[in-house]
Amino acid sequence: MIRQVINSPIFLGPEHTDKACLLIHGFMGTPLEMQGLGEALAAQDIRVYNMLVAGHTGNPEDLLHAGRNEWMASAEAGLGQLANYRYVFVAGLSMGGAIALLLASRHPERIAGVIAMSSLTRLIAGGWQSIVLPLLPLARHLIKWFYPAAGLDFNDPVVQEEALKQARLRDPQATIDFSDPKAIAYIKANVRVPVPAIDELIQLTKEERRNLDKVHSPLLIIHSKRDMSIKLASAEELYRLATAASPKSLHLLERSDHVITVGPEQEKVYELTIEFIEATIRSTKSPA
Repeated sequence: MIRQVINSPIFLGPEHTDKACLLIHGFMGTPLEMQGLGEALAAQDIRVYNMLVAGHTGNPEDLLHAGRNEWMASAEAGLGQLANYRYVFVAGLSMGGAIALLLASRHPERIAGVIAMSSLTRLIAGGWQSIVLPLLPLARHLIKWFYPAAGLDFNDPVVQEEALKQARLRDPQATIDFSDPKAIAYIKANVRVPVPAIDELIQLTKEERRNLDKVHSPLLIIHSKRDMSIKLASAEELYRLATAASPKSLHLLERSDHVITVGPEQEKVYELTIEFIEATIRSTKSPA
């Protein structure tokens, strides 16, 4: 097995084939989120390019200098890496799903199908965050960082489980000593998200919604009922707004969290994706 270098793109699968898939990870994520899916596709003789979205180097500082235009430019470049393949699919997780759909709206002749996983059409927040989100276009110029771990109770086993899960999305060998006050203090001070990048994500979803009716390719939407980051309503809105996508389907998972590509139903995600690609190619080859 080829080991994924953290925060680096990688090709998988045979070079000499007629089908390929571009994989796009999520916001603040890495290509490791998509690696298992990429290996499953490669095993089915599908050429895979597991790309790195611009600014997602692992250093949050770099996201201060890369917004939605740079994210889309890196996805365009990723699509260009697969220009020689007859059937090109795009699979995106969370923000990557929004990017994949925007690519499909721009290149209907190039993209054979889209797999949108845990995809967002808008950011929905509750409590005080619902008041802050509309202010982000202004706040991004006044506030540099958001610290999502600062108010968490790391004595809570649920919080510990989620923290370790998030760490292992970036480093599969990561460990956290939750009994060490210095380790907890480090997490609270260093797990940070650039406020301007959050606003860029919101602007990206607005552009996505404006262009969903331009997606004409087959569309597979996979979402978990237990996703607490992106609610099921987002998948339902995507299905509703992608009026020209044909055929389109929405598949719901029962036990997964947000990052469904590495969750308890990841094999189901792989299976659905492979079936979608194979069925789409068969329908293209079938006589009218």
